[in-house]
Amino acid sequence: MGEFWGFVDWGAGCLALIVAVVFSFLLGVRTGRIRERNESVRSRIRQNKANMYRYKQQLASYQEQVVRLERERDSLVIRSEAYDRIETELTAYRQKMEQLEREILVLSGDNNLLDNATGKVDVDVPKLLCALKDDPLHVNPSKEEWAEIISMTDLLFNNFLTDLRNKYSITRHEQEICCLIKWNFSRKEQLAVFNNTPDALTKSKGRLKKRLGLDEKTDLDAYVRLL
Repeated sequence: MGEFWGFVDWGAGCLALIVAVVFSFLLGVRTGRIRERNESVRSRIRQNKANMYRYKQQLASYQEQVVRLERERDSLVIRSEAYDRIETELTAYRQKMEQLEREILVLSGDNNLLDNATGKVDVDVPKLLCALKDDPLHVNPSKEEWAEIISMTDLLFNNFLTDLRNKYSITRHEQEICCLIKWNFSRKEQLAVFNNTPDALTKSKGRLKKRLGLDEKTDLDAYVRLL
């Protein structure tokens, strides 16, 4: 009889173990799917931000053209063929600006919904970069913020960081250096952002140049800006 109950206990233990294994497997699958979904959402957010940045740059360019044309129009003494041409161009630019503003509004709304879905705080990369330029000694980006800077920079500049990672296996810090170079941070600003000594920054850039197969005479900043 004791052997029977011992067998029952052994069977119950095995069943509990199987249930635990199955539960752990299902939990792992679910966690993996949630992680994949969140990463997909974050990727979409980054792409939206990149598009918004491009649209805002284009919007600023159109605004400059509008101001120029308005001045040219206002300088005309009498209404003429030139006046009508300017009015036509102004109308076209204003329509383009309205379209871009609508696109930006849609993307902004989409990102708000996506941010709520992931529960993560939105990182305004252009604003963060401006803050870094204005006060690099006191603005200290978090690991997540640096990740967003890297992703946004990669998207805006033809995935050059992805190419460098794939071809040369550049490190995370080297990617950060490339980002600051792409955003035209001066050497002095780079030193302040990384809280580095001139010698330390020179060594970091030297290692990056070596990894990229560049000779010592090559200007790393000029090289990266052309990528």
